[in-house]
Amino acid sequence: MSKNRLIFLPLGGAGEIGMNCYVYGYGPEDKERLIVVDLGVTFPEMDTTPGVDLIMADVAWLMARKDRIEAIFITHAHEDHIGALGHLWPKLKSKIYARRFTATIGRLKFEEFGHPKDAITVVEARPQVIEAGPFKVQFVAMAHSIPESSALIIDSPAGRVVHSGDFKLDETPVVGEGWNPELYRQI
Repeated sequence: MSKNRLIFLPLGGAGEIGMNCYVYGYGPEDKERLIVVDLGVTFPEMDTTPGVDLIMADVAWLMARKDRIEAIFITHAHEDHIGALGHLWPKLKSKIYARRFTATIGRLKFEEFGHPKDAITVVEARPQVIEAGPFKVQFVAMAHSIPESSALIIDSPAGRVVHSGDFKLDETPVVGEGWNPELYRQI
C-alpha cells in the first residue's frame, strides 16, 4: 500500500528573481496528482547570456508527468509569473486559472501564439474554490504593484499551504487591493 504525500517542487523562482514555476503534488510517491503555480520568465544579463531573449524554467519533469497535471494557477500578470505561459502551455496543455486582469494578459499572450483562449478560466477571489484533483484552491487578494495580485490557499488532504506569490503589506496601495491582516489571520 502506497502512502500519500504532499510535495512542493520549485522549478524556478525559489532563491532567485524571475522564472517563477512551482509544482505541488499529492498522492502516492511517483503517482501524485499535480498543480502548477505560475509560468514565468526571467530576462538575461548581457554580460553572461548574450543573444538570449528570455529564460524559462525547465519543465521536462512536468512534461514527463503531464497526464498527472490537474491545473495551472497564475498568481498575477507580471512577466516573471506569466511570461512563459504562451511558450510552455503547449507542452503541458492543462486548464489555466487566473483572476480577470491576469487572465486578460494571458489571453493576449495566447492570441499571439495562436493558442485557444478558452484554456484560461477567469476566477474570482475567495470564497470561490477551484477543485483540481485532490486540491481545493482559492485566490486571495494580495497587495502588490499590479491589479488583482493573489496569494493562493491550497488545501489538500495533508493540510493547507498558503502560497504567497509576490506581496507587500500595504493596506492602501495605489494599485490593486490592499493587504487585509484580519483575512490572513482567518486563513
